[in-house]
Amino acid sequence: MIKPHVSESGLAYPDDLALLKRIYDQVCEERGIVIGSSEASDLGIEAMKLFSAGIFDERTIGRRLRGG
Repeated sequence: MIKPHVSESGLAYPDDLALLKRIYDQVCEERGIVIGSSEASDLGIEAMKLFSAGIFDERTIGRRLRGG
């Protein structure tokens, strides 16, 4: 089985962006955040900060974005 690419450099590749988008969409829906709002923008920035800090695990990113 081919292992999916996971960035170790903090650079976001297409699969990484798809992962971040999926988490972002889930958290926005759960929290009733309107896409395009300043709150949504802040959430997206936080997701990218986590990723750039070397946090690549979907559950960890989701938990951190949910405030847990």
